[in-house]
Amino acid sequence: MGMKRDNLEWQLTRASTELSAFEKELDENQVAAGARPRNAKWRNLSARCRQLRHRLNAVARVEANNVEVAQRKAAASAEATAAS
Repeated sequence: MGMKRDNLEWQLTRASTELSAFEKELDENQVAAGARPRNAKWRNLSARCRQLRHRLNAVARVEANNVEVAQRKAAASAEATAAS
């Protein structure tokens, strides 16, 4: 599922905000940090953040690859122009 960087960043910001708010709620209920993985809602929110971070990393790799391809194409066309 290809998505644009700005959209993914916005989603990650929202997901992180939701996770932080729920962690604050857990802190208010005196739930220990070690017990959070046993909470289903915390696991889902955490997984969503992790998924979005992985997608952003994939977008960064694709962008880096596209830049490299463009540089190679430019270099190849410059060589072809110089050879003729």
